[in-house]
Amino acid sequence: MFRSRAFKSVFPYLVATGDLILVLTGFLAAFYIRFSGPAPAINWEPFLKIAPWVALVTLILFAGLNLYHVHQNGFASLLRGVVTGIFGVMVATMALTYWFRGFAFPRSVLLLAALLQVILVCSWRYLSWHIERWLFGRRRLLVVGPPAEAAKVLGKLFELPRGWFEVRRVLAPEELDALPSELLQVDAVLVVPSLSREQKAAILSRCLQARREAYMVPDFYDIMVSGSSMFQLDDLPVVEIQDIRLTWLQRAIKRALDLTLSGLGLLLGLPLFILSAVAVTFSSPGPVFYTQERVGYRGRTFLLYKFRTMVKDAEKLTGPVLAQEKDPRITPVGKILRATRLDELPQLINVIKGDMSIVGPRPERPYFVNQFASEIPNYHYRHLVKPGLTGLAQIYGKYTTSAEDKLRFDLYYIRNYSLWLDLKIILQTIPVTLGGEGAQGQKKDTDPEKQAVIHALVNGRQEVASVEEFKVQRVVKTE
Repeated sequence: MFRSRAFKSVFPYLVATGDLILVLTGFLAAFYIRFSGPAPAINWEPFLKIAPWVALVTLILFAGLNLYHVHQNGFASLLRGVVTGIFGVMVATMALTYWFRGFAFPRSVLLLAALLQVILVCSWRYLSWHIERWLFGRRRLLVVGPPAEAAKVLGKLFELPRGWFEVRRVLAPEELDALPSELLQVDAVLVVPSLSREQKAAILSRCLQARREAYMVPDFYDIMVSGSSMFQLDDLPVVEIQDIRLTWLQRAIKRALDLTLSGLGLLLGLPLFILSAVAVTFSSPGPVFYTQERVGYRGRTFLLYKFRTMVKDAEKLTGPVLAQEKDPRITPVGKILRATRLDELPQLINVIKGDMSIVGPRPERPYFVNQFASEIPNYHYRHLVKPGLTGLAQIYGKYTTSAEDKLRFDLYYIRNYSLWLDLKIILQTIPVTLGGEGAQGQKKDTDPEKQAVIHALVNGRQEVASVEEFKVQRVVKTE
């Protein structure tokens, strides 16, 4: 009953209702604490005038921060989003009081309300996240694909918090005849992208018949078909795949947004700009700025500006290499700049010059572009828009996310571009920046227990479905 599709679709609305109640309760409690009882009418009435607008702003901000979608990656990312949303509500409330001339609205109430709202909403979200995981998690999963490709997927699945998925088995493409019986033992199926169209169609058909959920890692074809429109040629249904390049109007709107935000960013961020420059100057010998050739729009190269975060001539002996976790070439100040993304402030100049956009695929160096293009088909399509300071791959991915997976995010962004999507990405970049994970260098997965589980699954052993089960079995065998 609780796992029904209808209840799953209603659950976000219940969460949103709780958010609104607690945000408004935070204001009410702040007034009560500030005045040691009911607030005087002269202070309370200005709030009543803007309360409906505050509720609307709360919904828009929280939706833009993606807080009404399932957060399977953990509660920490959800918490950062909530804190960012509450801060946005506070700023919006200040703007609304000025707009409605509600100058009797005490500023102390705003600060106290924000603190109370963080406590209340975070507590509510912690409870609702666990309820959501209990109701809609614990999915027994069947992964379908070649062992080598399935192993990469398993590595990502085992990084998720406990309680969402249990991988019961990996089914190789040549074993698809066993799919009907395997579906009886699982709740959902995850399909890797390398399977043929015929194989994917057969898997989806079986899943529909067995009433099992299906998850597919998209390839280029899947992304291009998504969002397409259908029309008819006589009585023949035809799906139209439109050009993924931005129209002249979309480019004009995007350029206007870029100039506005980059100009404001440089103006408001000037103190941080100066402070970062001084810190780099005194941290280690070398220039303040670091320029590097990157590949941009339509494959043209440009010089990207950054604050220097590594020692001078860091790649003189090694050549082009990606930063590693605990990279000795990174200076102490560089670590802070990278974690806070302040090292990328000078790229606002690139945006003003027209080399970059605020939102788009991150620009890569020509050396790596040539390498990725030779290994990944359709890689060049990411250059159909200007590279950006942030993008979908930076929000949902990590520094260690593979180039192929980043390309999926980039192509989805280009295929589904809209002004609202750009605004959502900009908004969601704030909590991601607070987390700092995206700026961490590459690291190798050396967890032997996790690797043992993956090895057992891809080799057809079904005795283990998670790292926790492996640990239990190892203890039993030892005893």
